[in-house]
Amino acid sequence: MKATPKILILYITEHSGHHSAGRAIQQALHELAPSGEFLCVNAFRHAFPFAERLIHGVYMTVIKRAPKIWEAMYDNRSLVNRANRVKNWVHMLGVRRLSGLMDSFRPDAVVCTQAFPCGIVADYKTRHSPSLPLIGVLTDLSPHDFWVYDQVNHYVVHCPHSLEMLAQKGVPRAKIHSMGIPIDPKFAISRDRAELAGNFGLRPEVPVVLIMGGGRGLGDIRQILTLLDRSPLALQLIVVCGLNKSLYAWVQSQSFSKTVLKFKYTDQIDRLMSLASVIVTKPGGITTAEALAKRLPMIILDPIPGQETRNAGVLVKSGLAQQIHSPDELPRALEKTLNLRRSGFPIGDPWSGFSKPHSSMDIARFVIAQC
Repeated sequence: MKATPKILILYITEHSGHHSAGRAIQQALHELAPSGEFLCVNAFRHAFPFAERLIHGVYMTVIKRAPKIWEAMYDNRSLVNRANRVKNWVHMLGVRRLSGLMDSFRPDAVVCTQAFPCGIVADYKTRHSPSLPLIGVLTDLSPHDFWVYDQVNHYVVHCPHSLEMLAQKGVPRAKIHSMGIPIDPKFAISRDRAELAGNFGLRPEVPVVLIMGGGRGLGDIRQILTLLDRSPLALQLIVVCGLNKSLYAWVQSQSFSKTVLKFKYTDQIDRLMSLASVIVTKPGGITTAEALAKRLPMIILDPIPGQETRNAGVLVKSGLAQQIHSPDELPRALEKTLNLRRSGFPIGDPWSGFSKPHSSMDIARFVIAQC
């Protein structure tokens, strides 16, 4: 290992799971090698600053208003093959615009937490630097075809299921490492639930339901809150609205009969998950990895077509979550989950192989070793 490694971490989209994963790896690298240089860059904004907002807006519009279109496009091998000419042209432009960053920073290794910059760096390697270590770090449980490039030296996936899926796409198993989706190292800290309950003004003996919709506060959170507030079950509720200002304003305006803690975008998710008895959420990769790290039972609603639908399938099949298709199903699913939690999950330990609280530190050690 170099005494002062220089590692470039590339992601796309601010306030996204890819960004969160990149920052988690960067933080772990700083803890392991304080004298190193670790640069975390939004590759899309760097290479295509004018297109970033437009493309993100189109993506959000499609998943909200025409989700079936995204479902049909996601990991569609035929579409990937037909898009090769366009992809190669975009990569060529991306290489030109990232070359200045690569030449000035001169990284010892590059880590990509999203497939788009991974493809650009793979092309950069072919043209300029074949020996540059390139590591793709996947942030969902199921990989897709846009991740697959011969120039990638190593892939980091969450679990053996993810490893098998990537191997089926033609990636040699020797390149694939099951270390987890990178999350903030503080998720590995064990916390006393009773003490946390006191800190947040909650009763430790009453179940706590954590309600989230990812960083952007998506999903039927208003209806979920209304249903649970009316439920005869003894519950305390925590809602995280993320960047959804209208949702937070609505939550603030309501008068609830149950205790409801309300948060905007917060850096206390690790504490809230340590306090919660169950989480009701859509299964974004980072939220999923965080809940798994805390061994927190999940009830899934409103997964985004494509990556989140696949995450949900893995979680349900593995006994780590229940999926409901309407908020009206929530009270029954919640009662079932709380009963399972009280009984100690008699089916065994469903989190074995999935709970990776040390993922970022493990990934950081691996990345440094490549230098």
